[in-house]
Amino acid sequence: MSEIKIDTSRTNTTTHRAVVSSEAINRLMFEEICKQLGLDPGAENIGFSTRINNRTMSYGTEIEAIVSVTVHHDAEPQASEQ
Repeated sequence: MSEIKIDTSRTNTTTHRAVVSSEAINRLMFEEICKQLGLDPGAENIGFSTRINNRTMSYGTEIEAIVSVTVHHDAEPQASEQ
């Protein structure tokens, strides 16, 4: 993934830091969920939406991603098309 730039510095420890764009976060989440579901994220009949929520809790802020993966069954290849 060339769009993720990683900076590395070394003293007595090595620290790696990456700033990941919201677009890359959305894509990574989508791809991971498709992998867990056994779906091909590149299939034309698969769509997704992602929403990032920040919630203030008594102990601090909680951040969560809500990812919806939609399989459009009417657009699936038919057995005669495979």
